[in-house]
Amino acid sequence: MIIEIRNQVPYCKGRNFPKQKIPFNACDCHHHIYDPVRFSYIDTDLRNQPPATVDCYNLLKRKLGITRSVIVQPSAYGLDNRCTLDALTQLGKKVTRAIVVINNDISDSDLQKMDLMGVKGIRLNMTCGYKNSWDDIRLLVERIAPLGWCVCLWIDPDLLVEKKNFFEALPAPLVLDHRGNLPAGIGVNHPAFSLICHWMDIGKAWVKLSGYYFGSQKDDYSDTLLIGKEYAQSNPNQLLWGTDWPHPRCYTNCVPVPDDSLMLDELMDQVGGENIFYKTLVNNPAKLFRFE
Repeated sequence: MIIEIRNQVPYCKGRNFPKQKIPFNACDCHHHIYDPVRFSYIDTDLRNQPPATVDCYNLLKRKLGITRSVIVQPSAYGLDNRCTLDALTQLGKKVTRAIVVINNDISDSDLQKMDLMGVKGIRLNMTCGYKNSWDDIRLLVERIAPLGWCVCLWIDPDLLVEKKNFFEALPAPLVLDHRGNLPAGIGVNHPAFSLICHWMDIGKAWVKLSGYYFGSQKDDYSDTLLIGKEYAQSNPNQLLWGTDWPHPRCYTNCVPVPDDSLMLDELMDQVGGENIFYKTLVNNPAKLFRFE
């Protein structure tokens, strides 16, 4: 066991452990599993991410001291959720939840099966705009709402503001991936920031303090960490944290992967205290994703 923990973790820079004491039942609310040997990527996937299997992720969990996690369906698999659901089974429903990508072709019985397995939300990837039917999204959310699922949004902040009324009317909580994708150069001055903070205050939205390297112009991510600090000051009861392991954007852009231990330590820098640190890692995800 000790030898395994001390080995280098794939897609994770450095061998150091977090400096912060990580509480029991801490949750990584955003990671992916890639297993193309067993589950082929969709034909339109051009990135061809190398395998990042459950066994590899378990090494990261042990290194970080993470107990729980939420698997997010990656775009490489499109609507084929088999890899994500298989990983959910491997990691165990007691400590794992999943976010899937589906459309209205799915049957009610399959939705029920997914819910019993530990699926607790859907993801909408809209970073390149959205050209399909908004009515289809509304209908889909109306179907998952009785299950208590959330809607994870990876979206351009301009589009979020433009479709404010649409998202407010959806009968499910929203989760803004990677700090709402606010551009580092504009940050909290973008109109999406005040909108998201309002949604947090009324319990409509949650924010993942994750992917610090998304859009950062600084080697130490200080520009995006500043955005996280502002969210923490706005409403610490609606914060989540995630690794984004295995950092597929880094692979796509041919840049080094980040130090996940450092990113976990930097959560403390953003929230500023052990109480909010504990809330973000344990209480908040337990409430949203209904961990027992």
